[in-house]
Amino acid sequence: MKKELLVINTLVFLKQLKEGVPQSEMLGVIHQLGVKKAEVRREYIKNFDLELIDIKTKASDLDIEVFYSVPELLYINGTIQYENVETYFKEAFTMGCSNVKMIIGGFTTVTSEDVSKVNKLCNQYNIKMTVENDQTEENGKTAKIKTFIEMFRQLGGNISVTFDIGNWVWQNQDPIESARQLKEYVSYIHLKDILKKEKPEAVLLNEGDIPWENILDILPQDVPLALEYPCGTNAEKQLVTELEKLLNSNSFNK
Repeated sequence: MKKELLVINTLVFLKQLKEGVPQSEMLGVIHQLGVKKAEVRREYIKNFDLELIDIKTKASDLDIEVFYSVPELLYINGTIQYENVETYFKEAFTMGCSNVKMIIGGFTTVTSEDVSKVNKLCNQYNIKMTVENDQTEENGKTAKIKTFIEMFRQLGGNISVTFDIGNWVWQNQDPIESARQLKEYVSYIHLKDILKKEKPEAVLLNEGDIPWENILDILPQDVPLALEYPCGTNAEKQLVTELEKLLNSNSFNK
């Protein structure tokens, strides 16, 4: 895997996010770390009219590729939420994003009309779309994600998977087995370590129970890989250490 594929998700700056620091300000720190890709999170955007433009401007100035994390459902009660999805794509386009990530939600089947609508947005805005396994029972199961992606692709859809290495723990899913089943559909990876206990907790790399290097060995080596977990009160300093762990790992250097 190449360093050029690394992404920093702004969740690493959780303390600053909670304090209301705009995500555009975090792009400078990411750039200083030598990373050229960042993922911004919709739930932490407060002033859309102002912040979307600020992110676009800052990313352009720093030559940073932007990904857009949208923790919203693609389907509700079996119906694709097209108007909402179009809004997210417009927001992503305003920021100059290359990818929009959502959650599947309550789908029952995939229709040709669903696929046509999503493909139209992807083509119109030149943005890729992925769905992610989150920590919920509804959207954190391998079988559901695999079924959905296969149905979508059989109808000519181009959605792929954001594979979150750690989220499987919340649903007692084996991340290694999930990687084996979904690897051919994965176009983006979220990396985190999880401490397994009564209530799982995201921790720094090598401080949890996830065999993340073994999982990376299974997943595609030519897709973007994001660090996506809180890095404490001094996130900038901790990120240097986290990046060293990753860059020096056996799986990264194969």
